[in-house]
Amino acid sequence: MRDAAHYRKMFDDNPNAGIGFTLAAAAVYAARYGVCEAEQRGTEEWRAIARELKHRYGENLTIEQVVREMSDDTEED
Repeated sequence: MRDAAHYRKMFDDNPNAGIGFTLAAAAVYAARYGVCEAEQRGTEEWRAIARELKHRYGENLTIEQVVREMSDDTEED
């Protein structure tokens, strides 16, 4: 199951990795909504997260940026 703990463990296991915005969006989605499997990646919520992350950070994020975004529980309407 790809929940927030899954993504945090992945990041802990690869501390120097760069994270593409789509993987980052999956991690943030999981932190907000519980899990992010393949079927959630087509939802409007996931797409909105992906667009925002790409706009804010570009194609790639650092692990620190993704973890910060996962911890940010304020949602913009």
